[in-house]
Amino acid sequence: MTKLELIQMIGDILTQIDVEIGSLLPSDPHQQGLQDLRIQLDDQQRKLTRQVFDENSAAFQAAAQKLQEINGQIGVAIGQVQRIEDTIAGISQFLATITGLLTTL
Repeated sequence: MTKLELIQMIGDILTQIDVEIGSLLPSDPHQQGLQDLRIQLDDQQRKLTRQVFDENSAAFQAAAQKLQEINGQIGVAIGQVQRIEDTIAGISQFLATITGLLTTL
């Protein structure tokens, strides 16, 4: 995976979050949590675009692999209102992995 592919994956998740937020009622208690995660993920995406690093490094490749796995889990959970906690947990884990990647680079 390249830096550009990672940035695109994050953009896809941001779009999925936007769709999920739009599908929730304004009174849904999960809506604010998703909005908060979306803001944090968007911030990390911007940091990633400014970061210069070796895409072939073991740290980047390991983080990219983990992010792909988490992305698959998010894709299964998102859009299923009964699994909103799974979605939030998956996005939180994705965000933590991105933060870890940026910290190690």
